[in-house]
Amino acid sequence: MNPAEIFNKYLDKYHITMQHPEHGLVMLTSPVWPQHPDLQQAILHALQGLKGVSQVTVNSPEQLVMRYDSSTLRRINPLTLFSIERKLSRQYHQAGY
Repeated sequence: MNPAEIFNKYLDKYHITMQHPEHGLVMLTSPVWPQHPDLQQAILHALQGLKGVSQVTVNSPEQLVMRYDSSTLRRINPLTLFSIERKLSRQYHQAGY
C-alpha cells in the first residue's frame, strides 16, 4: 500500500474529508465533530504536536485548517504516528465510532 492509500484509510476511519487547496494548507472536515467537539480538539492537539505543522486553527465546528511544511512533516518518525493513531482510536471508540 502506498502512503496516500494508508493516509486515506485513516481519514475514512475517523470520518474526515480533506481538501488541499494549496501547497502547505489542508482543510480537514468531519460531520462527527459538531456532536463531539472533544474529538475535534483531540485531532487539533495531535496535529499541533507534529514537527512541520506551523498552525492548526478551528475554522468551524466541523472544520480544522492546518498549515504545514511538507519537507519537515515527511521526516516524522512512523512510531510517533502510530502512537498518535492509537490514542485517537481509543477516543473515537469511546465516542462510539
